[in-house]
Parts: sequence; structure tokens; C-alpha cells
Amino acid sequence: MIEKQYTASRSGLFLIELILSIFFFIVAAAIVMQLFVKSHFISEDTININHALLHTQNIAEIFLAANGDFSTIEQIFGTEMLSDAEGITAVLYFDKDWKQQNTQTDAVYMAVLDFTTVKENGPYACLNICIKEYGLEHDNTTDCIHQQKIIKYTGGSCNG
Repeated sequence: MIEKQYTASRSGLFLIELILSIFFFIVAAAIVMQLFVKSHFISEDTININHALLHTQNIAEIFLAANGDFSTIEQIFGTEMLSDAEGITAVLYFDKDWKQQNTQTDAVYMAVLDFTTVKENGPYACLNICIKEYGLEHDNTTDCIHQQKIIKYTGGSCNG
């Protein structure tokens, strides 16, 4: 009769050890899953930054090759430019795969192009490019995925 009690307590210890091992592996699996999800989001952000950088560089190179002529960008990208007292603004739209869209309907990202010309100390043209998620306010440049300011310099400097 004493042997049966001893056998029962050994199996109870084994069951407790098995439960603790399962609990440890569940906690470890949860931590590893969080790491995989976090790495996926970092990868998506990196892809978006790379695409934004590529489009910004393309626009900047076209602007510089056209000697600061804003209408060249309008012709190449097929976008309308809006003029106001501060300068000229154009918006390019991109879908989730970073392909340029003609309309806003499938837009996920947008490139806001602000052009200004200044004639003080000699003429020069400035282009400010901000690529961000579609729908974010135009004035808030802190939400840009990538931002670049280009100056076609012939004298003076751009303020800001």
C-alpha cells in the first residue's frame, strides 16, 4: 500500500513538470511571434522608404535636368499644377505598389511638390518634395516618408 502512494506522487510531479514546460514554450512562442510581426512591419516601412526615396530622386533629377523648369515635371508625370501667391504646387498619386495613378481613387501614397522661384540675388528655383501617405495634411511635413529640398542655384539661397 505504501508503494501505490509513492507512485502516485511521482506521476503528480511529472505532470507539474510537464505543465511548466508547456507554459514555458507558450510564452517563448508568443515572444517569437511578436518578433516576427515587428520585423514584418519594419520590412514594410523600409520598402516604403526605399520607394519614396527612388521617386524623390527621379523627380529631383528631372527638375535639375530641366534647369528648374516646372512645366517639364507636369509634362513627364501628367499632373496638373496649381498656382497661388506662394508658388506652384503639384501632387502625384501612387497605389499600394508605388505605381503612379492618374486619380485619387486608388491612391495610398502621394508626392506633394512645392515650386518657388526667387529673383533676389539672381534667379533660382526651389523644389520641395514631400512623399507621404495619402490623406495626410499638406502643411504637416513631419509625416513625410521622405522629404527633399532641391535648389537650382544661380545666386542667392532658398529661405526655410
